[in-house]
Amino acid sequence: MANDDEPTPSRAAGQPTPAAAPAVNTASAAQPRVRPPGAPGIGSIFVLAFLVILVPGVAVYVVLDWAGLPIGGASMLGLLVVFLGLGFFPTVLRRLGWVPTKKRVPTKKRGS
Repeated sequence: MANDDEPTPSRAAGQPTPAAAPAVNTASAAQPRVRPPGAPGIGSIFVLAFLVILVPGVAVYVVLDWAGLPIGGASMLGLLVVFLGLGFFPTVLRRLGWVPTKKRVPTKKRGS
């Protein structure tokens, strides 16, 4: 049996043992967080990124290559579309409600 002066994970050395320590409900602590129905998962966000960023860039490259533009020009314009998709992706996430919008802090007008 442990001595009262030895430290344990629940109390430091030399502290008295609590008489009526509340029982910890381990069942509620062990349950994982539950997502609300209809909330996007991480897989949905990756699929959306694939559709917003990569697919349009590849489609532009394929169409321009098919139209006869040399491979360098078609790939550069396709890459430009990928970069535009990267910039537009956070806006898509906010508009879908998957990422909360930033709170705007009202600023004082000059001269007021």
